[in-house]
Amino acid sequence: MPSEGFRPVLEPILRSAGDLALQYFGQVTAEWKRDGSVVTRADRAVEDFLVDQLKRRFRGYAIVSEEGGHADGDQGTWHVDPIDGTSSFLEGLAHWGPTLCLVRDDQLVVGAFWQPRLKEFWFAERGAGAWRCDVRLKASDLARPQREQTLCAPSRFHLAGPVPWPGKVRALGSSAAHLALVASGSAAVAVVPEWALWDVGCGALLLEESGYSLFDAKGDPVDVARCPPGLPLVAGGPNAVQHLIRDGWAERVLSPVRLMRRGGDE
Repeated sequence: MPSEGFRPVLEPILRSAGDLALQYFGQVTAEWKRDGSVVTRADRAVEDFLVDQLKRRFRGYAIVSEEGGHADGDQGTWHVDPIDGTSSFLEGLAHWGPTLCLVRDDQLVVGAFWQPRLKEFWFAERGAGAWRCDVRLKASDLARPQREQTLCAPSRFHLAGPVPWPGKVRALGSSAAHLALVASGSAAVAVVPEWALWDVGCGALLLEESGYSLFDAKGDPVDVARCPPGLPLVAGGPNAVQHLIRDGWAERVLSPVRLMRRGGDE
């Protein structure tokens, strides 16, 4: 399929997946997976829908999905999270939704994320830009973070102790949403202590195509399509990220935070 054909195909698929999730909204309870994270009947139903749609529309592509859905193929691999932010979904909040990314030849090619309660479609394609609905995203790094600017982090992040950030800290329950908000400039920086590619692939490409970056806890650039899953990430412009990595603060606290996240947050 030509690259320019991805958005017209993916957007209606993700919107329909969101409509399906909304049918379960407020109607399901949490189940616990072996890794301590939560899952619901809604996650499984949305995954079945997405995997089926991707098989139909992208023949020859492999699929790897969070709840176990899969397909074999050699044209590239779709990584699918049927509901990123299941905890937010269960709590009746707004920042959750289906997200996916395509990896080919160890490169992120496409990412998409739909938040049905906010009616926001996020899309990025390598070399073609990053978008929030119909607005193209463009980075604007901070000279120095201020009190009104936001750091997005997991809900238990405060247990790691004081955070060297002069602004606000928010936990929205979705890594995909956190990274998207940084790419749009609505948040200055995001911390993702633990992840899989289906969580962060779209957000990583949104950041790259808008001009922001992903770093590890030491401040070295990270390519999530090539590095081991779960490596702690700090996202944003270099000036904002510097507030978390300087003096080794991020490196000291991110591993403990990863342990605290066991039990399910996003």
